[in-house]
Amino acid sequence: EPIDGKDLHVSVTMPSIEVGTVGGGTQLASQAACLNLLGVKGASRDSPGSNSRKLATIVAGSVLAGELSLMSAIAAGQLVNSHMKYNRSSKDVSKLAGPR
Repeated sequence: EPIDGKDLHVSVTMPSIEVGTVGGGTQLASQAACLNLLGVKGASRDSPGSNSRKLATIVAGSVLAGELSLMSAIAAGQLVNSHMKYNRSSKDVSKLAGPR
């Protein structure tokens, strides 16, 4: 139930996400270690495909967290400020944007 209409509902849709927990590069040391850390390495004997679905859910959750972080930085005005502060360019691009 929304409280005073102030709840935030967000979702991410990734209709074609290709992830795998068996075969290919999953046997390489660093990839295998990461899959083990996430608890999704290899095939599930009890429920085939469940490890790949779990990995896809983890990836989508990470994407959603990144999007929320980006939106909050934009809303707080921190994105432009940090880009201006840490810009590696020698040009002052703020003058190129024109008046606001």
